[in-house]
Amino acid sequence: MPDARHEMEADRILAVLSLSAPDEQSLLQGRRLLAEALEQAERRGRQISGSQKESSG
Repeated sequence: MPDARHEMEADRILAVLSLSAPDEQSLLQGRRLLAEALEQAERRGRQISGSQKESSG
């Protein structure tokens, strides 16, 4: 399950997109997918940052 801050960020982004969303089910599914994508991106960023610190230190 995505972190609460990713859920909030997904809500913020989807608020902008909701004007064109066909229905609530699509909006909820998009919110979940977006929150998961944000969480994965943050995780990858931490891994890359950790790798860079290891190679420079």
